[in-house]
Amino acid sequence: MPKTLFLRVLLPALALAASPALTARQILERTVHRQTYHDVTLHLKLQKTKQATGRTKTMTMVLYQKVYPRMTTTLIQLESPDEARGISFLTWDYQDPKTPDEKWYYLPQINRYQKLDAGAGARYEEQFGFSVDIFAVNLDAALHQLWGEETRDGVVCWKIESVMKNPDDPRGVRALTWVRQDNFVTVKIQAFNAQGEIIRDFQLTGLKPYGPYWQETGGAYQDKIKGQTVVFEILDARFDTDLPDEQFISTKLEEKGEKLRKTKPAP
Repeated sequence: MPKTLFLRVLLPALALAASPALTARQILERTVHRQTYHDVTLHLKLQKTKQATGRTKTMTMVLYQKVYPRMTTTLIQLESPDEARGISFLTWDYQDPKTPDEKWYYLPQINRYQKLDAGAGARYEEQFGFSVDIFAVNLDAALHQLWGEETRDGVVCWKIESVMKNPDDPRGVRALTWVRQDNFVTVKIQAFNAQGEIIRDFQLTGLKPYGPYWQETGGAYQDKIKGQTVVFEILDARFDTDLPDEQFISTKLEEKGEKLRKTKPAP
């Protein structure tokens, strides 16, 4: 996959010593490669609000992720609401950009298991709330410039501008990113259209150390193009617990979805 700055509901940050000689590109690359865990389990609460109707959809889910030399595997399972309990989504994200990523889903309510192509995968992620890719800047698709330093919430941050090489990029023509100097955590990202209007905005609201990792525990993301706001909270995080490989086998997806569906939710 291309080098990409991901701001997701997970992404632990390894505390690294700041260096005044770093370029804008190098700072952003540090944020990309700061995750050093072998596996992680996250319990998430997600609230999506449609601005047109004011309706809010609340979901809780558990995310399992394991890193292999050739790929990163991610299993997400919905725990609530009750009618969606057990819905499962599995992805294999390959390191080689020439190898297409693979996705599967399972809907226990209709006992449906299916492998998805890229387009269908994106639609199901959006429909069932599996889309945890909240904001992304493709590092190779933009030119990056360090604008200097700015203090946010009492912490000194680098402020970086990324100008997209493609002026018709649907995710915006430029972006501003604020990165903490003490641990390389991204605390804010804004994307702008050609008219200079903000079309996407992310603000980190919570951060907590878990051993050597810094984990985002809360954030708010506004997408003005889709007309929705996403607020997330990480309720629990566990790192390097030696998750079994079979957790991420596609043929086990139906079995795991049914097991979760039949388990009574915690009070």
